[in-house]
Amino acid sequence: MPFNKTLWEYGRKIEDEALPKLNKHFKTNFLRNDNDIFDIFDFTDEDKKMIVEVKGRKIASDKYDETLITAAKVMAAQQKMDDGYRVFLLFVFTDCSKIIELKPDMSFKCKLVGYNCIQHYLIPIADLTDFDDYNVDNDPIEEIELEPEPEPELEIPQLETTETEETNPSMNGMSQ
Repeated sequence: MPFNKTLWEYGRKIEDEALPKLNKHFKTNFLRNDNDIFDIFDFTDEDKKMIVEVKGRKIASDKYDETLITAAKVMAAQQKMDDGYRVFLLFVFTDCSKIIELKPDMSFKCKLVGYNCIQHYLIPIADLTDFDDYNVDNDPIEEIELEPEPEPELEIPQLETTETEETNPSMNGMSQ
């Protein structure tokens, strides 16, 4: 897919408008990730180990039950969470803004989208929290220290085995 400069500029404008609200709400100093126009995340505060990805939407928040995010962004967020970061997705709809903090145990439905069948996750709008001017002065999300959870023991199901005659498919049924 060719680069769409108009769409990129639209997204950049939404990010620019969101940045001061995010900094005020979280009491952070988010900096734009300007290494590359294709950076995975928009803003990072290295001191607080927080990341925000802003997604502009040209629809109202109640148009669909879910909103899309590329699976690659969620996978990159998982890697950052493994490194101790908190990762937020801010969706800016035409009627309001909504936010969600990604957690390692979250799961979403998956859909292949577009000509190139890019994998996306469908995030339920009902799982998003309102993030508009009226709540900017609320206390920021409480910082919590998480103890590392012990690795769960995996149960590997035992498969029943039966004796079968082994054949080599390339031999077309001929015995060896």
